[in-house]
Amino acid sequence: MPATTSDNKRPLFLLAAAVAVLSLLFLTPLQHLWLLARSSDLYSHVILIPFVSIYLAWDTSRLKTIEPSAPNRLLSIWPLTAGAISLFAFFQSDANPLDPDQIENYLAYSIFAYVCFIISTLFQLFGAKTIRAQIFPILFLVLLTPFPAAVREGIQIFFQHTSAEAAYWGIKLIGVPIYREGLIFQMPTINMEVAPQCSGIRSSLVLFITSLVASFLFLKSPWKRAIFVSLFIPIGIIRNAIRITVLAWQCYYIDPAMIDGWFHKQGGQPLFAVTLIPVFIVLWLFRRSERKSEENNSHTR
Repeated sequence: MPATTSDNKRPLFLLAAAVAVLSLLFLTPLQHLWLLARSSDLYSHVILIPFVSIYLAWDTSRLKTIEPSAPNRLLSIWPLTAGAISLFAFFQSDANPLDPDQIENYLAYSIFAYVCFIISTLFQLFGAKTIRAQIFPILFLVLLTPFPAAVREGIQIFFQHTSAEAAYWGIKLIGVPIYREGLIFQMPTINMEVAPQCSGIRSSLVLFITSLVASFLFLKSPWKRAIFVSLFIPIGIIRNAIRITVLAWQCYYIDPAMIDGWFHKQGGQPLFAVTLIPVFIVLWLFRRSERKSEENNSHTR
């Protein structure tokens, strides 16, 4: 017996009801997440994550014919267990959301549990073939979760030190006399320190999310997707190194006062736009190669 329209919509209604109930249960963490997204540049993207996920799921359903299948409810145990563990850690942590130093840990535990329970609900309601086709939009919701403070600091330290190393060789390359002690650059006209703010973690995160979505929309090969997304690491390091190198050039050849100039304070955004160029070039090359492979396969059949 074919499924009726109401049968097809029933899982969507149940999902909407479940999300509404979960949102009420997690209302306090969600309110703090909203406040963090509005006050922190690093997490301003989280407001868009649900809308992007819904769009990607809708676009996948529009472009693909997904055959109906029975839900594999055993799969829902895994996100449910992960959410329960995160919720347990949340209650054990005693993190105070009003403390700026603890808000990330508070939200990392609570929002991850919230997302895991939504994913578990999806696995309960929809067939295995639907879940397989929509796995990227589903897992994309995990990006709602802020980093635990230790993870965020670790990422910052990684980009801070690798950018300092690349910038050191860049400064030497342009002929500026330099002596380095760790993250401190000593030059004839000025001493510079590669601070945590120089890590470019926000720009790198934006590039990572953009690359994820672009790889899903335009690429099919798993290894090409992996390579394309991983480009955010070297590009982030090179972008930071260029910014530090240009700033050192300005302070040595023009005026040390340029350490407080426009390029230092506002040059990150135009530089980020410039570094998108190689990303789009790689995407175009990968997309072109996949189209050629598809054409060759169609000719051989």
